[in-house]
Amino acid sequence: MHFHTQFIFFLLVVFALASYFIFVEEIDNSDVTILNSTYQCHIQPWNFVNTQSTDTSYLNRFSKWLWIKFYLPVENLHNNTEISILAAYVYPDHISITLITQHSIKKQLYCRYYDCKRNEIRGSAWLGTVFPESVIQCPRRIGAEFVSVSENLEKESDITPVGLTFRVFEEPIHELSVCVAPMYGNEPSWLPIIDFVEHNKLEGASYFYFYVGEIRDYDQKILDDYVRTGDIELVKLQDKYHRVFIAWHLLQIQDCHLRSAYHSKWTAFIDLDERLSTNGPGTMIDVLRSIQDSSVGEVQLQSTTIVKDQDYPDKYENIEQLEQELIFKKYNETVKKTMSGTKPIIKSEKIGLMSIHQASAKYFGVKTLLLNITVASVRLRQLTAIL
Repeated sequence: MHFHTQFIFFLLVVFALASYFIFVEEIDNSDVTILNSTYQCHIQPWNFVNTQSTDTSYLNRFSKWLWIKFYLPVENLHNNTEISILAAYVYPDHISITLITQHSIKKQLYCRYYDCKRNEIRGSAWLGTVFPESVIQCPRRIGAEFVSVSENLEKESDITPVGLTFRVFEEPIHELSVCVAPMYGNEPSWLPIIDFVEHNKLEGASYFYFYVGEIRDYDQKILDDYVRTGDIELVKLQDKYHRVFIAWHLLQIQDCHLRSAYHSKWTAFIDLDERLSTNGPGTMIDVLRSIQDSSVGEVQLQSTTIVKDQDYPDKYENIEQLEQELIFKKYNETVKKTMSGTKPIIKSEKIGLMSIHQASAKYFGVKTLLLNITVASVRLRQLTAIL
């Protein structure tokens, strides 16, 4: 009994010290003065926020501290690149920046803040740590509309500031959205795009985040039209350095995790050749609504492989051709109904770290639910044949 008491006391001391140093470190990193650089800018009510840390929850901050100290992923899949920014997101209590840079995990960078005129807000810089790979979190600053990063506090940042993407929503805009793995290559994709969007709409998805490297101009027109109708958000992936596809996929996972937070209640992470599929009378959104446990932050779907043994048509000809070629009308022979991998649907703000197939770290008290394949699954189209 005495040993257990000492052990619990030891854990409490460790927790208190860790929380203290996290708190002190984050306050010491900032020297916020009167934000007189914003006097020419009209500041929206949502932008009158100044925080001294990247999370108001001590438990979440302690979790992040542990992940940084002990979670050491190695992703040596590509060449080093210069620091550049893909996107930045403003949430109720912090800002997250996605870096195109790789091999920068645990690197310390200064968050730099700019007003509506792109003038730096005096005394607002804050020293943060890149974690996970390609992501740095920063506190909020009153009047900040653009952000950048730098390695040196004394010099002006030579990295072009990017505008903040608004994510300070009282309630999510969408109930179910889909993050689509990056698209590359010359294979015709106009039909997979249409089939993917329309099929998953029927399952309850109302928004799609598409990431594109290089695709045919003909296929790009389909994406542009979906942007016009407000169905999708299109993110272009480009870098002056070569990188392998999986490296872009890892970056896309991190960015879409941030992009969907507070914007969508649930977000599925699947590829263009995969479809959300339910096996009962309801749709995927009905399955998600039926989850009563509010602590569930991740739902895992098992994969069912579907035979695909023909190429897609190069271009649209007529409505008859379209109806004939619809993927999951034409290809519906199941290879197997056993577990051959999983894909996640998450509540983004409850997840700390994402990998391709699962949440690799969740905040304290958050649970994962594995759905039975008889309830719902991910249907994977695969170039194969039934033996």
